[in-house]
Amino acid sequence: MWYLISGKELDEYLDQGMELFLVDMRKPDAYHRGHIRGAVNIPAEELKQRVGELPVNCLIVLYCYHGPNSMRAARWLASLGYEAADVYGGIQAYRGKYLE
Repeated sequence: MWYLISGKELDEYLDQGMELFLVDMRKPDAYHRGHIRGAVNIPAEELKQRVGELPVNCLIVLYCYHGPNSMRAARWLASLGYEAADVYGGIQAYRGKYLE
């Protein structure tokens, strides 16, 4: 199962201490310029090779720059049995308090 969440919903999940695994799918240089606190950097082109790094027992929340790559990734992960969510609009749209 996969679904879209807003930046506000992501902040609520983080505020509540919800168990999730946050993945920034952008290239490392973009990640280092700024990312959502707690995110692990797994660039889009590496996800298939690194899928084994993802936990199977919690929600996987993905984001990219503006959304399409992370949406495709969330769909793909759902097809593998993961519970996945895509942050709608990516980091470009995120205006939450967890931005570093």
